[in-house]
Amino acid sequence: MFMVKENLAQKDRLEKIYKRVKLVYGSIPPQMEFLGNIDAGYLEDFLKKVMKIVKHPNINPNLFAFIRLHIAFKEGYEYCKKFNTKFLLAKGYEQIDLDSAIESINNIPFDSKHQKLASFAIKAIYNSNTCTQKDLDALEALNWTQKDIFDAVEHAGDIFRNGRILSAYSVKA
Repeated sequence: MFMVKENLAQKDRLEKIYKRVKLVYGSIPPQMEFLGNIDAGYLEDFLKKVMKIVKHPNINPNLFAFIRLHIAFKEGYEYCKKFNTKFLLAKGYEQIDLDSAIESINNIPFDSKHQKLASFAIKAIYNSNTCTQKDLDALEALNWTQKDIFDAVEHAGDIFRNGRILSAYSVKA
């Protein structure tokens, strides 16, 4: 799936990391195997970010998956489209929920507070020069902290960036 050689130099270290990954995911998702094959440290850093969003104290962790889904379809990140679709369907969301979110991030099946945060995260990635203090003030008025807002924007940016990297390394027909 990805054009990368097996990381034999860090095999023992990776086996320990992969054991933990299998406990959570049941298998090794290809993007994680890719990162491990580049360097075990990259995979460990990625897993730390995953845990940060899964255990976020204020943001519903599924919001991050909808942000990923929206960007994946907008950018044509095939692997990310499949992974996040499968992930969200397994979480109990309906295909109509996913289709609506793909069409517009404003259609995610969350409360208005989460919708506005997701909308700003997408705006920050695609139209960053239009973000204003008024936008931030409106989010803070909904009781989002600066950190919450940054976490959502950073995640959207990470997905945009990581999707480009994975696309560069994807096996092409």
